[in-house]
Amino acid sequence: MFFLVIILSFGASALVRQWMTRTYAKWSKVPNRAGVNGHTVARRILDTNDLHNVKLEVSKGMLTDHYVPSQKLMRLSQEINDAPSVASIAVAAHECGHALQDKEGYGPLKLKAVMMPLAAVGNQFGLLLTLGSAMFGSPFLMNTGLLMMLLGMLMPLLTLPIEFDASKRALEVLTEMNLVDQQEYEGARSMLRAAALTYVAGAASSAAIVALIMFRFFKR
Repeated sequence: MFFLVIILSFGASALVRQWMTRTYAKWSKVPNRAGVNGHTVARRILDTNDLHNVKLEVSKGMLTDHYVPSQKLMRLSQEINDAPSVASIAVAAHECGHALQDKEGYGPLKLKAVMMPLAAVGNQFGLLLTLGSAMFGSPFLMNTGLLMMLLGMLMPLLTLPIEFDASKRALEVLTEMNLVDQQEYEGARSMLRAAALTYVAGAASSAAIVALIMFRFFKR
């Protein structure tokens, strides 16, 4: 049952990621009317909101865009940074949404920053302890391992409201700053919706695995 859930979860996630890739491929080929790239849009949004201290860098890979609250650093993938497309301004504005969350002390983002080191430890050692418990026949190791795995699996669930809120902020700021027309707004919304569904798929997978872990934990 456990492995079946994992297989189905990975399958669903793969389908959603494929849809996200197709959506990005579509809107990355549509120029925005302002002729601005992701870097320009990000800098404009940040400076307009008194976030001059947030640095912009380019990251390797496709759609590797992210914001690092502890470093006040935003990294945009090369294509998002350079291309004057609808996809670029949507993704750049989304990452700016995270910077705006950080500025106002958005609760879930602060909680995630606290939980991430713990989740990393849980992901790294939880499975080892669980497997090791079979070797030593230790219920204590089994229970500890399951709880650590559970902590790691909770991160996608915590990430979900953060990403939805960042996308909401992105669409609002793009509209307020007159960076998109109606067609571009719809394109940006399609991009961000597809991206959000990848987080939904990840959260659903984690929820299913968490439920199985908890079932096995309480059953013991």
